[in-house]
Amino acid sequence: MSEQITPNRHDTEHHKPTLKQELRPAPTRETPDWRRFDVATRRFGELIATGISEAMAEKRNIDPGTARCIAHVLGRSLGRESALANFARTGECDYEALREEYLSLHNHEEVSASTQELIDWLGTHLIRQQHPDARSVTYVEAYPPRLDNILVPTGVKVGDRYLHVNVPGIYGKKGIEELTETLAELAVDKDAALRAYLSLPDTNAMSGDIMQDFHDCYLGVFATVTEAIHELAEIDERERDVFAYAEDRQLVIEQMSPDYEALRNEVTDAFDLVEEVGRVYVFHK
Repeated sequence: MSEQITPNRHDTEHHKPTLKQELRPAPTRETPDWRRFDVATRRFGELIATGISEAMAEKRNIDPGTARCIAHVLGRSLGRESALANFARTGECDYEALREEYLSLHNHEEVSASTQELIDWLGTHLIRQQHPDARSVTYVEAYPPRLDNILVPTGVKVGDRYLHVNVPGIYGKKGIEELTETLAELAVDKDAALRAYLSLPDTNAMSGDIMQDFHDCYLGVFATVTEAIHELAEIDERERDVFAYAEDRQLVIEQMSPDYEALRNEVTDAFDLVEEVGRVYVFHK
C-alpha cells in the first residue's frame, strides 16, 4: 500500500411563504472501525502532516499524494471495498461515493476534531479537482479549509427543470434531497428570477432563508443586457452631463456612442447580470 501512495448566487410572483430550511449533513451510513484508523494514522501520520504543512505554507490545497494518504487512513475504518480505499489505491475519483463516506465519518459521534480536519482537507481537494472555481461561503477562503465553507455546484431536478445550485461541501445526498423538496415548494421551476439568483456562484442554497436572501439582492429584470447596462450605468444622465459640459465651453457634440463593453465591466463590479429564458435579471452583489 505504501508503495502506491506518493505525497506529493422579478418579474414573477414572490409571495410564497418563507420556508426555513432545516437541513442536516448526511447521516452516518456505516460503523467505522476507529482502531484500524488509528493504526493507519500512526503509520502515515508523518507523511500526511508534511503534505498539510506544505499546503498551509503555500495557502493551497493538498497535493494528490497527500489526498490519497488521507483517503487510505480513512478507508481503513470502512474496509477495503470502500470508495475511500479504492481512491487511495487507484486515484480514481467517484466524488459522490467518496463524499457520502467521508461525511459519514466527519459527522460520526465519536470522530475527533483532528480527524474532521483531515476530512476537510481531503473533501476540499476532491471538490477543487472537479470545480476549481468553486466559491467560498465567506469572502475569504479559510485555511485550514472547511467543508462548510466551500460552495459546491450541484445539479438538482425540480419539476421538469434541471438546474445548478451551490451547496456547502458539508452536505451530502440527504441534505441535497431536502433542499430539492424545499425548492419544489418554492416553485423554482416556474420562477425565472429565483432560478437566476440560485445560479450565481456565490449564492448559498443552504442559507436557511433563500427567499429573504433573494429579495435582499434582487434589483429587476431587463429585456437585454444592453438595456440593463444602459440603466445601471445611468447613461442618459452621463450624456446630459457631457452635453452641459460642452455647452458651457461653446462646443457642439452631435453624437455620442456608449462603450457598452467597458460599461459592462464597470457595472459588474456592483451588480450580477444573469440571462434566463430570454431576459436579464439583475442582482446587487
